[in-house]
Formats: sequence, structure tokens, C-alpha cells
Amino acid sequence: MSEQVIRISVRAAWRRALLAAAAALALFLAWQGLRWAAGSTLAEYAQDAETAEAAARLAPGDPQPHLRMARLRRASFLPEEVPKSLAAYERAAALAPNNYLFWMELGRARAAAGDEEGGLAALRRAAELAPYYAQPRWLLGNALLRAGRSEEAFAELRLAGDADPTLRPQVFNLAWQLYGGEVARVMDAVGRTPAARAQLVGMLIGRGLLDEAQKVWSGLSAEDRRRERAAGEQLANALAGGKLYRRAAQVLAEAGAPAPGAPGQLLNGGFESEIVGAGKALFGWQVWPAAPNSGAQVALDVRNARTGSRSLRVSFNASGQADPNVSQVVPVEPGARYRLGFNVRTEELKSAAGLEVVVTEAGSSAAIARSAPAPAGTAGWQQETFEFTAGPTTDGIVVRLGRESCPESVCPIYGKIWYDDFSLERVAGRATAR
Repeated sequence: MSEQVIRISVRAAWRRALLAAAAALALFLAWQGLRWAAGSTLAEYAQDAETAEAAARLAPGDPQPHLRMARLRRASFLPEEVPKSLAAYERAAALAPNNYLFWMELGRARAAAGDEEGGLAALRRAAELAPYYAQPRWLLGNALLRAGRSEEAFAELRLAGDADPTLRPQVFNLAWQLYGGEVARVMDAVGRTPAARAQLVGMLIGRGLLDEAQKVWSGLSAEDRRRERAAGEQLANALAGGKLYRRAAQVLAEAGAPAPGAPGQLLNGGFESEIVGAGKALFGWQVWPAAPNSGAQVALDVRNARTGSRSLRVSFNASGQADPNVSQVVPVEPGARYRLGFNVRTEELKSAAGLEVVVTEAGSSAAIARSAPAPAGTAGWQQETFEFTAGPTTDGIVVRLGRESCPESVCPIYGKIWYDDFSLERVAGRATAR
């Protein structure tokens, strides 16, 4: 018998088995992916705990269905659901150990279940995972405050306020209640950064504590006061509202805003700078809105200046009442005597009531003093001066371009008038108090 050699090739079978295993693995992964997707979708739209639980069974490794189930069980407010809800929160955080959102949820759930220390531990973990986010710091700070650990609490709340300045008013209110309005302790609680202290100025203004607000403002460095100019302007307006014009001018000067450098200093007397609309500046000339078709037009004139390059021109063409509506507030020393000077010229000015410069106490319409009426007709530049004494409590005056009272109900005025070179100087000391 001849010897025969039989060859059996296993290469094709090996390849088929490998392909079959790969296909099975692909099908398994696809199935798992479908289950995961189905579980996530079902959890997203789940309206009850049973549906969310089914979603968690479909995707047991996905933290979202567990979180959804925990929320729905907690929202039922049934006592028997509390431990189930807490267990779901624990599972969700375990499946997402590096996601601060899950740890925040767990911290609140633990605290609600009476586990204060466990809640704090979870919230600390959330803050560690997101150290520059406001929400975990805010929740941790409030939890510490409820636990009676105020120093730790405000350390976290300060960081929350630094991350989100809109939270600082709430931090301020919490500190104000806890420390009984002690500004120094409240300042420490809110934070001593320039931005925090500038915001604290506004909060103190809101409570009517202008002295305390100015102390906080004065504690800022010169550079920070200029940087936080908005807070300075807010404080100055509040001080002016309390008729504290000298202090308001000081604050504005510190903030780098236009302001008199000393009591009795009138700004832009030669009208070389622009005049702003009413309410846009505390000091300096302002044009107040006139009635429609009042017949008075106010403008800076570059062709008819007495000195410098510009003067103020008011053109009238009115058959009724019309006023220049130009004024400025000036801080003054109470009881001091001042001399106001200015130059005026007219062109074909005809009026039933003369034009004058009036000084009133700021916040009052009663005149302290007034100039002689401007010359009628056409007259070249001429200087006018008059003196007045500020009241014993007067902190600011208003210099206003006005008009005498009309003798008749119909009070026409036509023509043009120019003003230039206003000046205000102190000429005597304090007057005897009346």
C-alpha cells in the first residue's frame, strides 16, 4: 500500500470564528448602546419614579436615569420614598465621581434627610471639583451657615460672590442680619476686594447709610476709586439728594469725574466745554428740557465769544413764556459771602420780562439773589456782578439763567442774548446765623 498524506487546513475556520466573535461583540456593544440611549431618552421624559427606574435598568451605568429617579422620588414627598431617593442620588454620584453637579444634588439630598455632615462633605466635593464656579460655593456656604459655622460659611460665600457678583447683595443681607449691621464685620463677610467694597457702597446707600457708605468708599485706594467710578457717582448722587453737595463734590473728584475742586468753584464758566442734558451730570452747566415749541434755543457760539473760543447763546422767538433753562449746582460754605460775575451782550432783545441770572439754594426755588435785568435792544459785552450770602445751613446753590416774572399772562420775548466768563469768588467769612 502506498503511503498517503492528508492535509487539513484550519486557517479558514479560525478566521470564521474570529469574524463571528467580532460580530457578536459588535452586536453586544450595539445592544448596550441602544439600551443606554433608550434609558437616557426614557429618563429625560420620565414623569414618574417607575418610568425613571425602568430607564435606570436599561442603562444601569448611566448616572442620568438614577438622578432623574432620585428627583422624582424626592418630589413625591412620601416618607417611604426618602431612602429610595437618597440611594438613587448616591448611585448617580458614584457613577459620575468627577461631575460637581451630581455631588451638589447629593449634598442637598443628604442634608434634607438629616445627614448634615454628609451633606457638607458632598458639597465640599462639589466645590473641589468646580473651585471657580459660584453655585457649589453658594450652596456650601449656606449649608455651613445653617450649621452655625459662620466664619467658614462666609469664606465660601465670598468666593461665590467673587465668581458671580450678582450674589453679593444676598451675601450682604445674610451678613447684615447675622452681625446686626456692624459694617466692619459685614465688610469682611462680603469681601475686601475693590469690586466687593464698591458694591457694598451701593448696598449701604440702599439702606440710607450714607456716612458708612462714604467710609467704605474712602477706604479704597486712589486708583481703585477711579476704577470704581460708577460707585462713586452713585454715592455722590445720594449725597446730593441729602443736600450734602460738598461731600458729593469730593467723592466725584476722587472718582475722576467732573466736579468742583473746592466749595464755591463754578465749572466751565467760559463755556469752553460742552453742556450736557439735564440729569447727566451733578455739577457743571446743564440744559433743562423746554416745553415743545417754547421758542427758546440754546447753543454754544464759536463766533461771538468775549474771551476764549466760545460763549453761550440763547435765541428767543416766543409769543408766550420762554426761559433759557440753563443752570448748574455749586457747592458752597454755609454762611459764606460770595460774588458772582459774568458778561452779557444782547441783539434786538425785546421782552415783556427781563432776563436775569438767579441764585437759589439747591433743592429750593426761592431766590437768594438775582442780577439786574439784561439790557434790552442791542448792547455789546458788559460785565455784571452781584453778591449774596449763603444760608447758615446751605451746602449748595444753583446758578440759573432765568427770566423775571411776567406782568401779564401773555409774555412775548424775541431776540438773542449771549453769556460768557462766569466766575464765583468768596469775598467774606461766615455770616451771623439767622
